Amino acid sequence: MEAGLSNIEEALKDEGYQVVDLDDSGSNVDAIVLTGMDEDLMGISTTITDGVVVDASGRDPEEIIYELEGRLQKRE
Repeated sequence: MEAGLSNIEEALKDEGYQVVDLDDSGSNVDAIVLTGMDEDLMGISTTITDGVVVDASGRDPEEIIYELEGRLQKRE
């Protein structure tokens, strides 16, 4: 979880997700939630994990949870 997304972090915890700080997690996570600030000028984000990457900018926590649930199920 990228810093500055405390409302989304709390919603994920309430749903039973384990949330770790992006700086501490390395690449050993199932998903990363970002604000979109990490995208380069071409709109291509640098992928630091094989997991799901979700852009949370301008989105409600419920939207993020819905997307994570769908995308994580497809990976199983």
